[in-house]
Amino acid sequence: SIQRNLVTKTAVAVPFGEGKNAAGRRRRMDETMFYFEEDPQEKRQPRRWWRRRRGQPKTKPEDVIIRTRRGRELPIPQTLRYYSSDWLRILAEMRESMILNRIFIIVASNVAWAAAVVLFHKFVWAIPTEPSTGPGMLKSALGYLLVFRTNSAYNRFWEGRKIWQEVVDKSRQLARYMVLYEQEIGTERARQVIRLVRAYCLTLKQHLTSYDATETKYIEEELLTKEEAESLRSWKRARPLFIAGRLEMLLQHSPFEGIFRGEDRLTVVGVARDIGGTLASCERIVQTPIPLNYARHTSRFLTLWIMLLPVTMVGDLGWLALPVTAFVTWAFFAIQEIGLVIEEPFSVNYLPLNVFCRSIFEDTETELALLGGDEGGDNATAHDGVHPHRNFPSTAMPPFF
Repeated sequence: SIQRNLVTKTAVAVPFGEGKNAAGRRRRMDETMFYFEEDPQEKRQPRRWWRRRRGQPKTKPEDVIIRTRRGRELPIPQTLRYYSSDWLRILAEMRESMILNRIFIIVASNVAWAAAVVLFHKFVWAIPTEPSTGPGMLKSALGYLLVFRTNSAYNRFWEGRKIWQEVVDKSRQLARYMVLYEQEIGTERARQVIRLVRAYCLTLKQHLTSYDATETKYIEEELLTKEEAESLRSWKRARPLFIAGRLEMLLQHSPFEGIFRGEDRLTVVGVARDIGGTLASCERIVQTPIPLNYARHTSRFLTLWIMLLPVTMVGDLGWLALPVTAFVTWAFFAIQEIGLVIEEPFSVNYLPLNVFCRSIFEDTETELALLGGDEGGDNATAHDGVHPHRNFPSTAMPPFF
C-alpha cells in the first residue's frame, strides 16, 4: 500500500504482508496519529504516552492528513482536527506548544513580578487583601474584550478561506467551460487557458507568502509561452495581475462563432474576471490589519490586570500566588496570541495554500486530458499569443507538490 509523509508530502511504499505482521503494522500506523515514518525499515522505538515516537514529526496545526486513524484514505485532504481522546497527549506536548514559546517571556516576567510582590509582602509590608477590588471587578470586561478580539481575528481567517475556495471553484468552472466550447475556442487556446489558470493559483500563493525559485521556473517554462514569460519577468507590479489580464485577453480574442457568442461568451469571460478579482480580496486582508490602537489597548489592559492579580492574592495564597499568576498569564495571553496569529492566515501558513493549488492542478488534469493532444486546434493563431506547436506537458504534476 502507499502511505504519505505528511510533512514532506512524499509518498513512501510500505509492503503489507499477511497475518500477524500486517495487523501489527496497521495497529502501529493507527497509533501514530496519521504520521508515518520517513524510513519504514528503521528500527522502531518503544512508544511512551508522554513523548512522541522518535523520528515522528511534530504535530503542527497546518499539517494536512490524508488518512483516518484506522488507515482509511480520505477523498478530500483535511487539516488536523482535535479529538477528545487526544487530551492526554496534547497536555504532554504542552512544552512544545508554539503559542507557549511565543509568550514564554511574558509568562516569566509576570512570575518574576509576582515573586517580588510576595517578597515585599513578607519582608517589607503586609499587603491587605481585598478581593472585591482591582482584578475582581474588571475580569468580565477583560473577558469580553478578549472574546471580541479573537472573533475578529477568526473572521479574517475564515474570509481568507472563502477567497481561496472561490479560486478553486472558479478554476474548476473555467476548465469545464474550455472542454464544453473546445470546437469554438480551439484546442490549443483552451489548453493554454487552463495553463494560465494553473499559473494564476501558483503566482497568487507566491504573492501572499514568498517567491520560490522552483515554482517560478516551473511557471515560466511549463505554463507560459516564451513571450509571456519574458513579459512576466519585466512586470513591476503584482505577478497574479499579469496572469489574470492575460487570461481575460485570451478569452476575449477567441473566435466569435458558433454557440460561443453572446451570453455564453460573457459568462466565460466573467468567470475569468472573478478569478482575477480574488487578488484584490486577498490583498485586502494582508494590507488591512486589525487597528493597532485596539491591539495595543488590549495588551496594556491585560498586562496591568495581571500585574494587579498577585497584589490581591498574596495575603491569602502567599507563595502559591506564583503558580496561579503563571497559569492566568498563560491562559489569557495565549488567547490574545492565537488571535494575533490567525488574523494573518497567509503569513503563518495556517491556510494550506499548497493543498489548494494541488487541488486545482488535479482537477484541471482531467480537462487537459479531454482536450486531446498538444498539436493545437484549427482556430489557434500565433498573432493572438497562442503557439500551437509549442510542446507543453499536458498532465504532468509539478515536482514541488
